Amino acid sequence: MKFSQYASQVNPNTIQGQVQRPGDLNSYGGNGAGYEAIGRGLGAVNEAYQKFIESVDQSRVVEADAEYDKRISDLLYNPQNGLMYTQYANAEGIAGKFQSEEQKIRQEIMGKYNFRLERTSSVFNNWANNDAQKRFMLVGQHEYKQVEANKDLALSNNIDENFNFAMQNYDNDALIKSEFDKSATLVMDRYKGQDPEFIKSEAKRLLAPKMASLVGTALANGDIDRAGAMIEKWGAFMPDETRLAYSRIAHARKEREYEHYTGITAYERFGDDYEAARQYIYGDAFGYDGEAAVRSAREDIGNNYGTNTCTIRSNNWIAAGGGKEGNTWAPTQFEDMKDAGLIFTDKSQLRSGDIVYWNYGGDPNDVDHVGIYDAKTGTVIQSGDHGVAEISLDYANISGFARPRGRNVSIEDKDKAWDAYVTQVNYNNAIKNNHKKRIIDSVQQEMWNKFKSGVIDPNEFQSLVYNVSGGDVDIEMNLLKFGNDLIGIQGKAAAESSNGAVYKKIKDAITDGTVTPAEAVSLINQNATVLGEADRSRLLAFARNQDPRNKDIDKQLATMINEALSDPVERGEAQIYLDNAIEDKTDPQKRYDDGYGVLYGTKDKPGILQNKAIFKNYNSKQREWGLLKSSLSPKLYPYIDAYQRQNGNNIDLGQARTVFESINPNDKYQVSALQYAAVYNSPMDIQELNKQIAAMAVRDGVDAAPHLLDIPQQSNTAVQQNESTPWFSDWGASERTGLAAMNFSDVLESIKQRHLATLRGEINEEW
Repeated sequence: MKFSQYASQVNPNTIQGQVQRPGDLNSYGGNGAGYEAIGRGLGAVNEAYQKFIESVDQSRVVEADAEYDKRISDLLYNPQNGLMYTQYANAEGIAGKFQSEEQKIRQEIMGKYNFRLERTSSVFNNWANNDAQKRFMLVGQHEYKQVEANKDLALSNNIDENFNFAMQNYDNDALIKSEFDKSATLVMDRYKGQDPEFIKSEAKRLLAPKMASLVGTALANGDIDRAGAMIEKWGAFMPDETRLAYSRIAHARKEREYEHYTGITAYERFGDDYEAARQYIYGDAFGYDGEAAVRSAREDIGNNYGTNTCTIRSNNWIAAGGGKEGNTWAPTQFEDMKDAGLIFTDKSQLRSGDIVYWNYGGDPNDVDHVGIYDAKTGTVIQSGDHGVAEISLDYANISGFARPRGRNVSIEDKDKAWDAYVTQVNYNNAIKNNHKKRIIDSVQQEMWNKFKSGVIDPNEFQSLVYNVSGGDVDIEMNLLKFGNDLIGIQGKAAAESSNGAVYKKIKDAITDGTVTPAEAVSLINQNATVLGEADRSRLLAFARNQDPRNKDIDKQLATMINEALSDPVERGEAQIYLDNAIEDKTDPQKRYDDGYGVLYGTKDKPGILQNKAIFKNYNSKQREWGLLKSSLSPKLYPYIDAYQRQNGNNIDLGQARTVFESINPNDKYQVSALQYAAVYNSPMDIQELNKQIAAMAVRDGVDAAPHLLDIPQQSNTAVQQNESTPWFSDWGASERTGLAAMNFSDVLESIKQRHLATLRGEINEEW
C-alpha cells in the first residue's frame, strides 16, 4: 500500500524589502540607505509572522493526529462494526475497505485543519502513513486468519454432518466407511498442495474424535459388542488415550454384563437353592474350557465378519469356553495379559483354547492379529479379511501366547458371580413378591368387602383363593389366614373364652391341692391342644414351683452347663434342650436325676455336655419346627405342638411339613383327622390321614372327595410300576396296565375314587 503526499496549502512569503531607520534622510531614500533600513524592518516582521504560522500549524498537526488516531481506532475496533471484529466470511475484503476508509479519513482531516506550511502537512502525512501501514498489516492478518477459519469451519461442519449421519447408523460398517472416506477427501481438498504429513496429521486430528464418538454412541446405547467391534476395526483412527479408555470401558461393561448373565444363568439353573448355587460357583468346574472354546471357533469357520474382527471373535470363542474375555483392542489386550503374568513364548506349552498373538512389523509389542490355538491340529482359528478360517501357527511373527483365565477362577471373581446370583434371586423374588402383594391386596379387599356386607362363606372364600393363587403356596397361606381371621372373629373369641376356662380350672386345681403336681402334668398334657403351647408351659412351670426345691435344682443344673461350656451361644442351646427334656418333672429328685442324665449321660447314651451335636441338632430341628409353624395358620399350632411333643425330633420333618401344609384349617374333616393323628400319635402321612378323613366323611353321609388331601406328586413310573406304593399295591396287573395309559392326574383321581367306593361299600375290597 502507498500512502499519498499532499500538496502544501500555504505558499512561502517572498517579501524581502529593506527598512531604514526613521529620522535619517537616507531613510527616505536620500542616499539609498533608508530603503535598506526599511527592508530590514520588514524582514523582521516577516520572520515573526512565519514563526506564528509555524506555531499554529504545529498545534493543528497534533490535534489532527489525535483525531486521526481516534477515527482509525473506531474504524477498526468499534464493537458494532469494527473491521477487527469481523469473523469468518464477513472478514473477507476488509483490508481493501480499510485502505479506502483510511484515505477518506485522512482527506477529511487535512481539509478540516488546513495546514499552512508544507512541512507541517508532511509531518502529519508521515505520522498517518506509519500508523496506516502498521494497522493495514493487522487488518490483513485478521482477514487472512478469518478467511482460513471460515474454511476450517466449513470443513468441520461438513465432517460433523457426515458423522452425525454415521452416528445414527453406528452399526453399519459400510456406511461408516463411506462417511469416513468422504470426510477424508474434504480434508485433502482443504489442504491441497501442502505437505502430505501435515495433511495426514490434520486428517487424524479432525477424524479421530469422530470415530471415537461412534464408539461412545454404541456404549451409550448399551451395545457393548458393537463398541468392541468398532474399537477393533477403527481403533487406529482414534486418539490413543480415547481408544484405550473406551476399550477398557467396553471391557469393564462386558465383565459386568457377564456377571449379570452369570447371575441369571445360575438362577435359572438353581432358583432359590442357595446351597446348590454356591457349590457350583465356588466349585472347580467354574472355569475355562479350552476345548469348548475351540469347538465354538470351529462352528464359526466359513463365516465372514469383515476386517479387523479377529479380537472380537476370539473373545466370543473364549467366552463360549467359560473364559474371561480380553480387551477388544489387540495391543491393549496383549499388554493386559502381560501385566497379569499370562504371556508365555514356549510353543510346547500350548493347549487348546490358548490365544496366539502375531505382529507384522517385528515389534512384539505392536500386536496386529490374534487367534485361538487348536492343539489337535496344531493350527490357529482366526477371523480375517477372508472370514473365519484355520491358518498356520507361523503365519506371521509371533508376539506371544496367553492362556485365558477361567471366568471367576479367583476368589474375587467368584464372589462377584455369587453377588450377581444373589442379586438375581433378590430381583426375581422382589418381582414375585410384588406380584403376590398385588394379588393378596386385591383379594383381601374383596374378602373384606364381603365380610362387611355379612357374606362370610368359607367355601366361597376358599374357592376365591384357589382361583387366584395359581398354586402359589404363599398366596394361598396368606389369603386363607386372612379369610380364617375374618370367618373366625366370633369363634376365636369363644375359643379364647374356652381356653381361659380350662387354664383357670387346672390352675385352681393345682392351687387348692385337688390334684398333685404329677397329676397336674397329666391333666395339662391332655388339654394341650386347647391350652396352646404358651399356656401349657406356664401351667407346667406353676405345677413345678409348688415345690420350691425345683428352683434350686434348676440353678444347680444351670451352673453345671455354665461351668462346662464357655460359649454363651452353646450355653443357651444346651439350656433349651435341658428345659424341654425335664419340663414335666415336678418331683425335685426325679428332676435332678433326669437333668443330670441329660447333661452327663447314662450307661445307655451320652449326655449333651459330652456330645454337643445332640443339643445342636435338637435346636436346629426346633428352628425348623418354628419356621414351619410361622408359615401356617395359627389354627394348626396346637396340633403341630402336640405332634412335636409326642415325637420330639425323631421324625422326618420334611414329611411332617408335607402333611401340615396340605391341611386346610377350615375343613373340619381334615382338622379332625390331623387332631386324631397328633393326639394318638398315628403315622403322620397323607395316605393315613386320607383314610381317616374318608371314614369320617362317609360316616356322616358326606362325599369325602372334596375333603381329601392331595397325594404327594410322584413320578408316573413310581405310581404305575412300584407295587409297594400306597393306594396301588392291591390292584391287579390288568388294572395297572390300564392305569399306565392314563395321564398322571387321571391316575390319582382313579385311585381316590376306587377307595372311596370301597368305603361306601360299593365294591368289596379291603383298604
